[in-house]
Amino acid sequence: MLKGIPCILMRGGTSKGVFFKREDLPSDPKIRDEVILKIFGSGDPFQIDGLGGSRTVASKVMIVWKSSRSDVDVEYLFGQVGIEEWHIDWTGNCGNLTTAVGCFAIESGLIKPTEPLTVVRMYNVNTNKRIDVVIPVKNGQIVYNGDYMIDGVPRPGSRIDLVWHDPGGTTTRGLLPTGKKKEVIVVDGREIEVSIVDAANPAVFLRAEDVGLKGTELPNQVDKKILEKLEKIRSKAAEMCGLVEKAEEATVKSPHFPFIAVVSEKEDYVTVQGKIVKKEDYTVLARLFSLQQMHHAYPVTGAICTASAAKIPGTIVNELSEDRGELVVIGHPKGLIDVKIKTKQINEETVIETATIGRTARKLMSGTAYYIE
Repeated sequence: MLKGIPCILMRGGTSKGVFFKREDLPSDPKIRDEVILKIFGSGDPFQIDGLGGSRTVASKVMIVWKSSRSDVDVEYLFGQVGIEEWHIDWTGNCGNLTTAVGCFAIESGLIKPTEPLTVVRMYNVNTNKRIDVVIPVKNGQIVYNGDYMIDGVPRPGSRIDLVWHDPGGTTTRGLLPTGKKKEVIVVDGREIEVSIVDAANPAVFLRAEDVGLKGTELPNQVDKKILEKLEKIRSKAAEMCGLVEKAEEATVKSPHFPFIAVVSEKEDYVTVQGKIVKKEDYTVLARLFSLQQMHHAYPVTGAICTASAAKIPGTIVNELSEDRGELVVIGHPKGLIDVKIKTKQINEETVIETATIGRTARKLMSGTAYYIE
């Protein structure tokens, strides 16, 4: 039997996903996941029988509902929907797609917009974090058009600001999950120095040269052996910060988090589109890997974590980053992404107060998603 569920397809930053109201989905989590996987066409690399986009950046789901909490307007749950795998990873958040959560709340009638700016107070259930989104509004409608460009999206839009409050410690024990600014992980008999940081989402950072990379590589320039080595390091870090009991389980039980990123000395480099990025234009050079692939640009939560690490003295990212005060600009495969980080010191330890980042978003389609029961 063919069944339908109302939804909105939205782009948020450099990601795309299907948004549902919680009340429109089955209440039983197991049945809910089965329905979502059918809607996405998962179990097939092309997701040809569903709405999935056959790439990790386009196989995402957001479930949103009006909150009963006094300090927020809406709550949301993010899922990274498997493409070939019949599985949804609910363990972390997607910062890019978070940009569109407030827009969806307005578009679906959960929030009444106010001019000229509507601040939607949001709570991410995955990471137990509060995020505010500032959305431009005119004549009761979201203003999607504008001249603000973000690398990784071909056309400009209106700037939508995201403000993460106290982003440290999401799915792990704290901003520094192991309590140390540097750790040593042994892979294939070699010691690799890393920094494990959890801000917006957890990530493990290492020097590009320690795994045979320059740090300026593009997604198609990293061979399988290096990807396998990075996954071994990531898996060990997942065990160290408590996401899995054993490193060998990480690829299956926690495939998405922690992210793993390589950082290196600043230099001029060429983007995917052939644009030259000068080293003077950014503060830290990084490449982030997600689900055993290099990210095509740079995820928002990964950018917040990288920028936070850049502000913690003693981390590998801090050592390789240029200090420009609160502003951190990351050089990635498609260009630049900037984050404003506010910190404070408590008992001689760095605490991240807020992280602010500008994105664009827009509604792509609204209607009914169909699946076969």
